[in-house]
Amino acid sequence: MEHDTSARFNPYVHGARGLFCLMVFVYHVVHSGLPTFELFARGLFGEALQTGKFGVEFFFGISGIVILPSLYRASSVVTFILDRYARILPVLWVTVIAIAIFGWLSGKGQSLLLVGANLLAPPPFIDVIQINPAAWSLGYEFLFYGVCAVVFLISGFSRPLALTLAAGSLIFVVYYPRALLMIGGVLVAEKCLSSTLLQSLAKCPAIFFVLFLTVWRGLELVSATDYVGFVTPAHLSFHDWISAFPFVVLGGVFGTIFLLGMSLGNGPFGRMLRWQVMQWLGTISFSFYLWPPLVMAGIKLIMYRTGMVDALGHGSQLVFFLLSLPPSLIVATISHRFLEVKATGQIRKRIDKISKVKPVVRPIMEDATANEGT
Repeated sequence: MEHDTSARFNPYVHGARGLFCLMVFVYHVVHSGLPTFELFARGLFGEALQTGKFGVEFFFGISGIVILPSLYRASSVVTFILDRYARILPVLWVTVIAIAIFGWLSGKGQSLLLVGANLLAPPPFIDVIQINPAAWSLGYEFLFYGVCAVVFLISGFSRPLALTLAAGSLIFVVYYPRALLMIGGVLVAEKCLSSTLLQSLAKCPAIFFVLFLTVWRGLELVSATDYVGFVTPAHLSFHDWISAFPFVVLGGVFGTIFLLGMSLGNGPFGRMLRWQVMQWLGTISFSFYLWPPLVMAGIKLIMYRTGMVDALGHGSQLVFFLLSLPPSLIVATISHRFLEVKATGQIRKRIDKISKVKPVVRPIMEDATANEGT
């Protein structure tokens, strides 16, 4: 099977990162615990705000789309894995250490053992308290990278990696359905969705975007143990899981069609993703995903201690959003420049020297973040 190993920048995928990280940011605001207006807490609009957390699922889908081409371009599987660590760990480590220091200064410090465990981004089947609440998804990402690498070693370029990976991931998806769109992204990357029907449906990605969010939110609401049960159905009874499974599959279908249409830039949704602001957000999306929890914690603390929350009442959450967004974007921009570009660039140069191959140009904007998301 022939694979395209060229590094092609997809502006729609890049802009989608900006949208998804903004969704996650809004979710953190909604779950800040601050008083808010009834409009933002109830009804259809309130339910829509609750779906911000599912931006992470779409980040997983983007990983499926972009990681396989990255693997095909890598000089070796080892180089690929080291490159992934170089991409993610600098920002992860700095945010975890910064949040740990903030906790110690505020009297809510964590043990050094827990901090060390967080620095390793453990896979989801290892239950570790997340010091950075947004970093849980990185365990999924690293596990996905490992599965891709193993399957690649087994199948090489001669077999349809997408189908092999999909089959090998079914057991994992059964227990962790939030990773479902990783398979959808792989199918998009491997061009397994070329049928006329799917291509026609994908012309309206916004519809399937809403349908996916609706199904996923519905599963959360009916889950016997709330969203925790949905994230890890091992906590559900057999009956509840069997009842939910058809809807999980349906959500996966909707999400995959959306990923296909989004990657092709179809419809008004695709045009929106090319907006300059979406492209900028896509560039800083990884840092914008990991830094806001710390920025928000500091701003919320200031709001409580200065009496702003009591004075603002139901307007507290909206003001919190307005106060948190600018510094979060500034910090994310700085982090992107110094950690994602400079630090990661230096590490990658060393990796290229170690591997004794000509360095491969990997634009920062093309790497997967997923996530690299709540």
